[in-house]
Amino acid sequence: MKNKVFLIGMPGCGKSTIGELISKELLLKFIDMDIYIEEKTSKTISELFEQGEDYFRDIESEACKEIIKYDNVVIATGGGVVKKDINVETLKNNGLVIFIDRPVEKIISDIDVSRRPLLKNGKERIIGLYKERYDIYKKACHKIVVNDSTIDEVIEEIKKIIINN
Repeated sequence: MKNKVFLIGMPGCGKSTIGELISKELLLKFIDMDIYIEEKTSKTISELFEQGEDYFRDIESEACKEIIKYDNVVIATGGGVVKKDINVETLKNNGLVIFIDRPVEKIISDIDVSRRPLLKNGKERIIGLYKERYDIYKKACHKIVVNDSTIDEVIEEIKKIIINN
């Protein structure tokens, strides 16, 4: 079993919820990268984005370098972590990267955009991000899990992948 599991995917695909549940079931530590960044900087993700997306992405890259030091951990990354090649390389070389692929229609119907700075422009923005990032997520991962069934089924599928890798 890999001792570092990175969950990647669109905002609202279930990374944090699924990651926390899997970590409890497999007795692993759980890190939500956005919360990690907020605690490290004493600022919200929205506040960091106010200084520009590039500024935020630099902080996110630093966080990637730091979190790979943890062992026996499931990490829910930020949705845009794959935008920098160095982050993809860091994650792929240091653990198992699983792309949680949730259909964009389900993301739109489920998501609360209030804490997600890149999604405040509504569903058109979400669809645009999905089209922009989908192929990047596919290239950045070791495994893909489609999140279009029950949360229990998705968790079981991911647990099997983790245990068998």
